[in-house]
Amino acid sequence: MSSIALGLIVLGVIYLLYNTWPLYRNWKRARRLGMPVIVSPVTTGSLLWLVVVYSIRHGSIPTYLHRLPYVRVMRISWSVQEKQAVHKELGKLFIRVTPTDCELFVADRVLAKQILQRRDDFQKPRQMMEMLNTFGTSLALVDGTDWQRHRKVTGRAFHEKMHQRVWIESSKYASSIVNQWSTTESVRSTRSDMTTLSLYVLFKTCLGIDAGEGIESGEILAADIAACQYHLTAFLEGISRPPTLRRGRMVWDELDKNRKALGELLREIVQARRWSSRKPQPDLLSSMIASTDDYELTPDEITGNLFLFIFAGHETTANTLIFIIHLLAIMPIWQDWAREEVDQLPQRSDVSEGLGYQDAFPSMVRLRAILYETLRLYGPVPTVVRKTNNQDQLVRFEDEDVVIPKGTNVFINTIAMHTDPEQWGSDPLAWRPDRWISQGPGSGSTEQLRSDMTKNLFSWGDGPRICPGQKFSQIEVLAVLLSLLKNHHVGVVPRPDQTLDVARSCAYKLIQNSKMGLTLHMPDAESVSLRWTHR
Repeated sequence: MSSIALGLIVLGVIYLLYNTWPLYRNWKRARRLGMPVIVSPVTTGSLLWLVVVYSIRHGSIPTYLHRLPYVRVMRISWSVQEKQAVHKELGKLFIRVTPTDCELFVADRVLAKQILQRRDDFQKPRQMMEMLNTFGTSLALVDGTDWQRHRKVTGRAFHEKMHQRVWIESSKYASSIVNQWSTTESVRSTRSDMTTLSLYVLFKTCLGIDAGEGIESGEILAADIAACQYHLTAFLEGISRPPTLRRGRMVWDELDKNRKALGELLREIVQARRWSSRKPQPDLLSSMIASTDDYELTPDEITGNLFLFIFAGHETTANTLIFIIHLLAIMPIWQDWAREEVDQLPQRSDVSEGLGYQDAFPSMVRLRAILYETLRLYGPVPTVVRKTNNQDQLVRFEDEDVVIPKGTNVFINTIAMHTDPEQWGSDPLAWRPDRWISQGPGSGSTEQLRSDMTKNLFSWGDGPRICPGQKFSQIEVLAVLLSLLKNHHVGVVPRPDQTLDVARSCAYKLIQNSKMGLTLHMPDAESVSLRWTHR
């Protein structure tokens, strides 16, 4: 026997000895809860886990093993691929046991709301969120009184004046983009254009920075949207990889280079506002810099929150718009359905003064349904993670008391809940926006959104830690959709060797194979050619 083979056997024996006892101990702990248990001998995120995942992806593991429960829930993006299937077999609650953890998976709406309402009992696990701590502590990483302080300071920026500004800037930029798209036969820049749009709107409305103008009338030219977008994208791509894939001098050097460049841009943005002689702006940056006796953020907390809102605010909105545009192009019947509402909305030509927001935004029912249906199936965060604090937690599940042990990771499987036939009907996997619509009482009544569905959409979270930018993102998406659909039609452009039906089918397959990075995204969106035409 070669020394290499002997060494591998020895390492395998050491691994088994080292992990068998803690795995057994966690299994006994999980069995006491009386729920289905999946035993996984491999810890998520470990080097061995990465080897197994790679083997599954590249067909090195026999196909019949793919249906084993612990293999199914070991894959990256498994909740996106399986949707409600695993919970249908095992139940709305099950536990995955590894050598290091007990992990509770939840697909029950009532229990999910309990957990999200109790922010002090079920906190965000700092270890999983640590990547967001690179530039300073932020709203996403604090609990208790610190969370209240961060939420108070950042929350006061989301007022109606800002929302009107979001409507104006989103409408203007989207109109400019669609006019440019309509001059070409084939558009493959949807992803980059929507990313630029969302970052532009965020910079303009939250930070008071114009595209191409620099931070302060040209004083700091490095801190423009293009530079921020480049370093932000590169940095996010780097940290979205599992830690075991970030090893190696070149990988770390590239990640560190983008981290430093992005950090410098964030600090320049803050310093420029502090030194500015202009009248303070009613935006997010001014809210964070302005201090009061009761609520104040440190410099590191300001840059930490700045990164958080730039990342979360543009990544999630851009990906949502990318999904919607492609879905409408693939299924033109819903594009025509949406346009029936667009043509009836109050039309104002002068968006520079905000005309249209007060009139059109409250009247959007079908466009909201399109947004909600997209988030139901392709929301940015398919799984919401919490962790019990240093005490056992008592919850109610199906009229029984359940004790969740202290230190347990809790995974709220939102996409499983969003595809549960009990709530969403017999076709929960179909993208059908009209499921959100009901007719009001009486003859000649208007359409309205179904409240029994909207209250069970978890895309912005729930409870006290619900996303503070919920209305901001809704306004941005709906303003963009209105501007895109008002005078234009979008369709998929087939390749010379394709029929239109085949091209649509291929594009839809890409959407169905969406992947998780830091958020859910459509892979290879640039491979789909779209054509925008005047109608």
